[in-house]
Parts: sequence; structure tokens; C-alpha cells
Amino acid sequence: MESIQQLPEKREMALQAISKDPYRLIKTNPIINAKFDITAVQMKVFLKVVASIDQSGDEMPEISISIKEFQEFVGGKAKNIHSYLQDELTKLRKKDLYYEDDRIRLEASFFSSIIYHKKEGYFTFEFSKNIKPFLLQIKDNFTVLDIRNIMYLDSIYAIRFYEFCKEFERFRTFEFEVDELKEKFGLTDRYKNYFDFKLKVISQARAELIKNSELYFDFEEIKIGKKVVRLKFFIYKNKPSTLIGDDTIKNDQINEINFLVNDFVNDKVVSSWFKKYPYEQIKEGVLYAIKENKKGVVKEMDKYLQKIVATANLVDNDEIKNQNKIKKNKQQANLQEVEKQVLAIEKLKNDLKQTYFQKKLDLAHQIIQNNSKFFKIVLKQLQTDTSSEKSNFLAELALENYKGKKDSKEDFLQNFSNGATFQSYALDYISKAFPEDFNKIKVEFLPLADKLGISENELL
Repeated sequence: MESIQQLPEKREMALQAISKDPYRLIKTNPIINAKFDITAVQMKVFLKVVASIDQSGDEMPEISISIKEFQEFVGGKAKNIHSYLQDELTKLRKKDLYYEDDRIRLEASFFSSIIYHKKEGYFTFEFSKNIKPFLLQIKDNFTVLDIRNIMYLDSIYAIRFYEFCKEFERFRTFEFEVDELKEKFGLTDRYKNYFDFKLKVISQARAELIKNSELYFDFEEIKIGKKVVRLKFFIYKNKPSTLIGDDTIKNDQINEINFLVNDFVNDKVVSSWFKKYPYEQIKEGVLYAIKENKKGVVKEMDKYLQKIVATANLVDNDEIKNQNKIKKNKQQANLQEVEKQVLAIEKLKNDLKQTYFQKKLDLAHQIIQNNSKFFKIVLKQLQTDTSSEKSNFLAELALENYKGKKDSKEDFLQNFSNGATFQSYALDYISKAFPEDFNKIKVEFLPLADKLGISENELL
């Protein structure tokens, strides 16, 4: 068994290994939970630069990253990538983040300077002095992120929800007040209507995570009256088969070219081609070289391949564009089909969970109807839960949510039927008081849930 003294040493070794990984980074939870308003591209730039530093060290030198590296990571058309990135980074330099806890109140910019070296085609970044302590020598209160999970996310809110999911992954759930979440995202003055916030921020982020990330979430609304005031999020792991991205496509392309030329060059040579040239140029060059080799006009095929693959415009540019369009449409169709399948499964899951929940509500309603005084026992327990020293948040909301007389069964049933927090509290109490009756419903639904990949905890 490891001694207590060995654990910090092993953790230090693990953190050093993460610092040397070009795709993984350590991000302190204060930075994850800070308030800021930046774009998805600006967030990707920030994470890319953080992933490029040695976070196990004491010093933070300037970080240089080329245009090409950024293009591969954040996207953008080759034609205007230089001006596009300059514009985004100029805006990012002027953005601030805000964080406050019991010890500190932090207001800082992401970077103190960003220099673009025009002729050489790279940027140099210097971090703001005040956020360096949150990026170096991190010992606790941190989350490890893999930036490959955010490469294909288009929304800043999807990226931030991915970070929340990673931060709370081991707990499998997290909660935010609606106003608190808006404040973190810099949306205090936008989406005054909760429905718009839900549709354009939360649901959009969830859809992107389902399609492109290792984790995604479901959520539950907590209301006071008819107003949604708090959200509870449940974290789930994505099935690898639902994730289709450019990495998979590129690997398939490399394998295809390797198969065609493995008699002439090794796989390292093929990999070097993909770092320099587009796939269409490589494939056309390879097919052309193979055709010429069959004619017997090629003396040294390995050198000939190098020359032809490096030759641009071997085929008509319009043909390349047409091929790109066809492949892009096909990839898009595949993605849409996967999304349809995922959404169809999600609908079946949600329908089953809703039917199961309604069965429990019906049983609880029947128990109250058949036991004339039992509703008073529930209300008495509610009073006890809210008056004790260990008063819980759900009980307080439930009591505040209750309207009408406390000695009227009709008022009790009306409040129960209205939903919201009181219904959740009462249903939980009744199900614990009559476990055998509710277990019969659970036993009925578990086989169906299992077929849809719903765990017992998720169903409950």
C-alpha cells in the first residue's frame, strides 16, 4: 500500500506528465467558474496557449504559436485566416475575466500582450501577470482538460459546459442558479426570457456536446411558482460511436494512401505529406504516379512519388472543388443521420422517463386519496424539515411553493398536481413511505430502460 508521503510525489509526476502533453492542460476551477464573455474561437486560442506551456514550472515564458497550428485547432478559411485571427485576438486582448471567493476578488485580462510576426507567420503571447498563479504549479482545486474535445464545438457555451462537466464528472451532477449561470456567461443583459436562454444557450450546448464531446448533460428545472430559478445538471459519458470528427476522417485518408504506396515508401513519409499538402493533392499525385509506373516510365518510384505529390494543381482546380463539395455533403449527411439517431434515442429515453414519472405521480395521488390523513403527515414532516437546524434547500422551496390551507386534502392534491418543488418533495416522501408499491412500478420499467441504455440511477 502506498504511504501518504508517496501520494503527493505521484501526483506531482502525473501533473508533470500532463504539462508535457500537447493536448491536455490543467485548469484551475476558479478560472473555469470565472465570469467572462468571449467567443468560441477566442476560448480555443486561450486553451491552446495554456496547453503549450509547462504548467509544472515556476516561470512562464512567452509562448509562440504559428498560424498553421491555430488554423488546425480553431478552424477558419485559409484565404483570410491571418486577418480573421488578428481580429479575434485583438478583441481577446481587451477582454477581462472576473472571479470572487471568500479569499480574493480577481479582475484580470487573459493576455498582457499579443504580438503578430507578419513575415514569419506566428503569434507571441504573454499571459497577464495576475492569472499566472492560476496556471502554474497547481496543486489542488483543478480540472484536467483534453482540448481535442473542444476542437469541433462551435459555441462558447458548449465549451464552458464541457468544462463544467469535466469539473464535476466524479460527482455526476452540478447545479447553478439561472441568474448565476447567465452572469458567468456574460449574459446578464441578454435572454431576459428564460425560454430563449434555454433554447439558444443550454439546449444548443447540449446538442453540440452529444455530437462532438466525450461528455454531455441532461438537466432538470427547479421552479418557484412558475418561474425557473435553478437548474440541476446530470453528466453522462458519450458513446464513442456517436462522435464523428475530422480526426477520424483524416486517419482514414492516411490509411488509404498508405495502402496505395506501401510498396514504395513507408508510413512516416506518408504522414509527412499530410503535414504539407491537402489530401486531394496527395491522392491525385499518388494515382498519377502509379499509372505512370505501370507504363514502365518511372525509374525510382519513391523519388517520383515525392516529386509528384508535391506538385499542386495536378488536376483541374474546379474538379478538386467539386470533389470537396461532394465529400463535404456526404460527411454532412452522415453527421445529420447520426444526429437523427441520437435524437430519436433521446426522445425514446425521455418518453420512457416521463411515463415512469407519471406512473409514480398517479400512484402517489391514489395513496393520498385512499388515506384520508396521510397528507397531514407529509405536511408535518415538511414543517419539521424546514424548522430544523439542518434545513434543506428543497424543503424550503417546497414550503414556499405551497399555496392554500394546510389542513385541506383538496388543497394538498391541487399543490401536488401543480408540479414544481412541492411535488418533488411530496413524491419523494410518499415513495419512501410506501416502498413496496413504488418498487412494483420500478420493476416494470427497468427492463425497458435497460434496452435503451438507461441506468437504474438515471431512470430514478
